[in-house]
Amino acid sequence: MRRPLLDAALLAQARQTPGVTVRHGVRVTGLLTGEVRSAAPPHVTGALAQDGERWAADLVVDAGGRNSPVAGMLAGIGAEPEEHRVGTGFRYYTRYFRSPDGALPRQAPWPLCHHDSVSVLSVPGDRGTWGVSLVTSGRDQELRALADADAWHRALSLYPWFAHLGEGEPVTGVTAIGGTDSRRRRLVVDGRPLVTGIVQIGDAWGTVDPQFGTGITMGWRHAAALRDVLRLAGSDDPLRQSLLLDTFAEENLTPVWEGFAAWDRNRLAEIDAEIQGGVRTTDDADWNLQIALGSARWKDPEILRGLADVGCLLAGPQEALVKPGLAARAVELAAGEPRYAEPGPTRGELLTAVRGT
Repeated sequence: MRRPLLDAALLAQARQTPGVTVRHGVRVTGLLTGEVRSAAPPHVTGALAQDGERWAADLVVDAGGRNSPVAGMLAGIGAEPEEHRVGTGFRYYTRYFRSPDGALPRQAPWPLCHHDSVSVLSVPGDRGTWGVSLVTSGRDQELRALADADAWHRALSLYPWFAHLGEGEPVTGVTAIGGTDSRRRRLVVDGRPLVTGIVQIGDAWGTVDPQFGTGITMGWRHAAALRDVLRLAGSDDPLRQSLLLDTFAEENLTPVWEGFAAWDRNRLAEIDAEIQGGVRTTDDADWNLQIALGSARWKDPEILRGLADVGCLLAGPQEALVKPGLAARAVELAAGEPRYAEPGPTRGELLTAVRGT
């Protein structure tokens, strides 16, 4: 499903929900606070709209996404969130397509596959639409030419699992996007809330590498946790609200964020080596196991199911891959196999295609 359709459906449902008032297109420019008490953190009591209207609230929820301005507003009241940031450094070259009859084409056996210095991602949409992305390192100057549609299609044709997806009717040109840092914020530090009366959820709390398509799922989990926190703590205990939601995020979402951040660092280092014509080796046991699992998944259904559960956030790595002997079997099956299990070109072949020579 395309994001605009999902957004429209949620907006329509919200407008039909009793007790919900939607102020569409109205921008919040500031936060309202209560009386400052020296022994307590600042307490948010509402929000200020661009037209000067003041909205009182028992709880303000920042669900403003990756570019939410609320962190700056919090800094303005002396409650700047603690921020952790990892520059992912990836660049996405994406094109969208549709079919003439509204049917989706055959999808790749796995939607995200990694290759020599490039990853390929396909995303099915609604009403016969889909998108395909070629993901590179932002430092890879030779592949900047993928922004050209002809070069992009020549490159895609080299990946057998995905080549046919470029044969649909183009809906867009090639869109190049970079600068998608992974970042998370905390409003509780050393067990003490920096502020009460406001929480951040979804991408406003933290963002991860969009290659994996987990942002919305993490946002849903966060929203459901907020619902549970409010049922447990009520609306008159803002301190407990903040602590409970932070505990949920630290136990359930932060490990996911940290796992993706580690993957990003290793993958970019791997691509850097491939750009230089080399092969990266590392003593990072977790990364080496991930490579082995990826190579072995097509040879062992239990490994494949475990990776699918982890990729869909149905289970954590320890839970999904805990079966005795599974990791050792993956290492054994991957021994002697090429780094990339799925069919695709070498970097030299890719560059030749991109240049059109």
